[in-house]
Amino acid sequence: MSDNSSVRCMLLPMSSISLVIPNSAVAEIIGFSKPQRLDDSSDWFLGVVLWRGVYVPVISVEQLCAVDTLHVGPRSRIGIIYNPEKDADLPYIGLHMQDIPRAYLAESDTMESGSDNDLSEYLLSRVDDDEFARAIPNLDAIAVDLKLEISQEKVDNLNR
Repeated sequence: MSDNSSVRCMLLPMSSISLVIPNSAVAEIIGFSKPQRLDDSSDWFLGVVLWRGVYVPVISVEQLCAVDTLHVGPRSRIGIIYNPEKDADLPYIGLHMQDIPRAYLAESDTMESGSDNDLSEYLLSRVDDDEFARAIPNLDAIAVDLKLEISQEKVDNLNR
């Protein structure tokens, strides 16, 4: 198999789906700590966590896509993901996960495109290569909506 036909990824487990993210997009996986809520924010925007001196906004993809509600369990984690737009105002996006992620090798000859019918605008495509529901998140669309939820003024109000 040639090197360009596979991509090393991580499976980020949610309640009803797992997200497939390239390893290079993942900055770090951290233990779950309750995010600090910001004023007047949507339910899917859980708040911010302080990571390496930076406030990172944390979202629930399942709530954003209206497929499930938030469940926080003992194995919950936050995936710190690089913003693909390389935006100085929003360099990272935190994704709430239900469990510890695992390595996943996405291989073009074994991947099957699942049904994209009724897929949320925040998910690019289903990737079903076995019985598990997997999807590629639309990080660009997520970042656009997240920027409407977060502002430096709201973050500054946390410190008052």
